[in-house]
Amino acid sequence: MDKNELDQKDTQPDIPEKEENIDNVDKSNTISENEEFQGKEDVSNEVTDPGEEIESELEKENQELKDKLLRSLADNENVRKQSEKIRLEVMKYGVQPLARELLNVVDNFERALENNEKTEKKTLLEGFLLIQKEIINILEKFKITKINAHGQQFDANFHQAMFEKPTDSMDPGKVCEIVQDGYLFHDRLLRPSLVGVAKKIDQNETLEQTEKQDNMTEESSE
Repeated sequence: MDKNELDQKDTQPDIPEKEENIDNVDKSNTISENEEFQGKEDVSNEVTDPGEEIESELEKENQELKDKLLRSLADNENVRKQSEKIRLEVMKYGVQPLARELLNVVDNFERALENNEKTEKKTLLEGFLLIQKEIINILEKFKITKINAHGQQFDANFHQAMFEKPTDSMDPGKVCEIVQDGYLFHDRLLRPSLVGVAKKIDQNETLEQTEKQDNMTEESSE
């Protein structure tokens, strides 16, 4: 082989090597594209759905509201139990101050009864009057007041009629007689007054009563 042939052979391009380089470039490009696609896919997976976020927030808020409601119900139940306890204590022990005051009256009565034989009637009467005054003062202290019914117009809210009494001394419908005094506790009726109510005198009834009395007198004289 001569020199010219060797030179030509050396100058010819190495085609297979170029093709191999092209394949390498294509492979590297493909790998880069795959990595980029995988990265985009990972990013898309990391992005959460807005609907899921709203649902999660609503569930959290709902749970908080349930907790507040349960606490509120528990507080209301405790308040109700405490109020009921106070109410029962008031019903049971509410009269304790009045009972304490009445004990003094009981002591005075017992002393008066013990000294009954040794005490003069006048002195004993004065003692009982003092005890009565003490009782009235205690009642007034606890806002228990007597109803002043005599001479007042009959009122079914405060009076209980026991009978009607014909009379000219008072207008019909007025309270003319007290059978038993009534009392108020503050502004509430504690006990109604038992009363007799005046009514107009019926002349026919008067004549009948007069005749009956005359007949009874004649029969007794015979």
